[in-house]
Amino acid sequence: MDNKEETLDRYLPLGSIVLVKGNVKKLMIVARGVITGKDADKRLFDYGAALYPEGLMDERLIFFNHTDIFKVVAEGYSDSDDEIMNENIKNWIKEVKKHDLGQ
Repeated sequence: MDNKEETLDRYLPLGSIVLVKGNVKKLMIVARGVITGKDADKRLFDYGAALYPEGLMDERLIFFNHTDIFKVVAEGYSDSDDEIMNENIKNWIKEVKKHDLGQ
């Protein structure tokens, strides 16, 4: 599995609108901590997003990492449940990296 060196301290909330480097189209974050592919082609991404304002079309997501974000246009809603989910995502990613990469 392709791997990033470190885990984020905090993932952006769902619904956040971002611009990714090299792109002019806004994206809305709809997934965090996403694995794509199978076996040796597995890749871990920080986010999955849909086009904004179009939304999810044909169940296709655009995957990217936090370092790919050029600008956060609007941050989505976050509360204590989102903070708990952030911790769960970080712990899950650590386990995935340990299991899939033997770290």
